[in-house]
Amino acid sequence: MDTNYLVLCGMVWAQFGQESAGRELIRALASSDDMVRVVARTMLEQAGGSSKELIGQALAEDEISAGMASLCAFEQGRPSTLKGWDRGVWHEAASA
Repeated sequence: MDTNYLVLCGMVWAQFGQESAGRELIRALASSDDMVRVVARTMLEQAGGSSKELIGQALAEDEISAGMASLCAFEQGRPSTLKGWDRGVWHEAASA
């Protein structure tokens, strides 16, 4: 899976909530490529609450393991230190 494709899926998921784009990110969590997994987690984190629901559904449907789900920092309630996407501009995430 191409990381550029995942970034686009992440933007579509975050901005428009298109479930097929979010599902692509979920599928990428199981990739054998470390970079693909990191990009998928990052894009899911940037989408926030709707990603939590999507990850919960994927976990319930056995699409991902509990270990994969727990790797997402936003699920543990920690503030993000990653850069975020906001209306076409990348910005530093707010710190607590």
